Order: sequence, then C-alpha cells, then structure tokens
Amino acid sequence: MLKGLRTVGFDVDDVGAAKEWYAELLGKRPYFDEPFYVGFDVGGYELGLHPKGEDGQPGVGGDVAYWAVDDVSKAVEDLVARGAKVHRPAQDVGGGIVVASVVDPFGNAVGLIANPHFAPPLVAALDGGVSERAVVKTVVVPAPVNEVFALWSSSEGLAAWWLPGSRVELRPGGFFELYFMEDAPAGKKGSEGCRILSFVPDRMLSFTWNAPPHLDRTRERYTWVVVELEPDDAGTLLRLTHLGWPAGEWETEPQWQETYAYFDAAWQTVMDLFARHFASGDTSP
Repeated sequence: MLKGLRTVGFDVDDVGAAKEWYAELLGKRPYFDEPFYVGFDVGGYELGLHPKGEDGQPGVGGDVAYWAVDDVSKAVEDLVARGAKVHRPAQDVGGGIVVASVVDPFGNAVGLIANPHFAPPLVAALDGGVSERAVVKTVVVPAPVNEVFALWSSSEGLAAWWLPGSRVELRPGGFFELYFMEDAPAGKKGSEGCRILSFVPDRMLSFTWNAPPHLDRTRERYTWVVVELEPDDAGTLLRLTHLGWPAGEWETEPQWQETYAYFDAAWQTVMDLFARHFASGDTSP
C-alpha cells in the first residue's frame, strides 16, 4: 500500500514568507504555488508548505512525512482497519494533490499523499543500470506524418483507433495515461502515472511506461517508449522502441523477463490494430 516516502510537509503561519525563505534556501522556485499549498521539488522528493490550522504546530512537532499511495481515502480506511486513528481526513489541497494523515497505534503521525505532479522513477535512475534490450516494432500506414502524430499524441487521436479513455497532455512532463480497464480501482486502470518525456511535432514522441497490474513487482519501475515517424513512399513508417529494461535485475527478478515478453507481444498487437484503423477508411483523430 505504501509506495515510498514522497513528501515532508510543514505547517507554517505565513505561507508566503515561508515560500520565499525556502526558495532562497533551495535556490529554486516552487513547482506548485497556491495560497493553500506550496510544493518544492527537492531532488525528486517534495517539501510541502501549508497554512497552519487550529491543530497545526510549527517547528519540529508540526512536520509530517507523507507516504505516496494510489488512493488516499482507501489508504486511510485500510490503516484505520489496522488500528490507526484519523488525524486529518483526505483532502484535495489543489491541483489534484490529495493528502491525509493518521496516528498509528504507537502515537506516530503517518502522512499519506497522492500527487499527480510527481512522475515515478525510471529504471535508469536505479542501481544496476539499463541493458541494451529493446522491444522494436514497425508499421507502415497510408497517411502523412502529421496525421499519424495526431493519432498518438492526444486523447482524441488515441480514442479514434485504440482506447476511449485516456489522459494525454502534450508537453514534457505531461500525463500519458491510457485506461485499459476504466472500471478498475485507482492505480489499476492502465498506464497511470506515465508521463511524456519529450516530443518533436510530426517526428517523435517519447513517454514513460509501466507493466500491467498483474505484474506487481515491475509495475512500479517505469520503462520508456519512443515512437518515431518517417515519411515513406506508402505514407508513414512508424517505429516503436520500448527501452529501459534493467541490467542488474534481469536474472534475479523473473517478472522482468515476463514483462518484456508481455510487451513484445502487446506492442505487436498495437501495431496491427493501428494498421487496421487505416484499412477501415476512417483516419480522422
């Protein structure tokens, strides 16, 4: 349930003054800045500042470490069932950031946070390095590169040939979430948490990618996908390369091999589906 430490939150009397103090200390501006919450990205972790409430205590006694979870309300329910008591109920503090805290049976405050603004770590950032393995698939479709790019880089485009439900924000760091199982619980709908890494209009799109929910040990370790487009005599050559497979854990974690095999087959299915879309005659995004 707890996915790792994500945020340390401080209650402060003056959010504006605290924001400027920490901005100078850290040498950077906050990534999220609202009167009700200020968040700094500090080496991939978050320092959060929020106004002191009636029960808030500034200083050492008022700080809370927040653990990342997929669903804050559900996490609170699970912890209460294990003997914890609600300290602060789940609350959306803005920008889709949901926080809560409980007190464990031993008197310790445990914070919970779901923050869509933080992308998960890539395999490349972890020990052991990245192998040269890659899933590579190609397809040629009878359409110009600008039409093909539109079909991959927007929710409307993806709905035209692949999935009705997605969240795509065409910007570096924007979401690239495809909901294969829209009725599933949060965190198990599909490529939740995936982000766009970079793009060149009508030429290239890259995004992080995760394993399906049943591959639980590799799902939280994100790989990445690069989609490249080239003009072709028949239209557009699309090349998809799935990278980021770990070198150090390939033999010790069997689920990595299972994940690779899963996507070797799955991406071919996607290529076939994309080709059939053009055979249908309706190529509009």
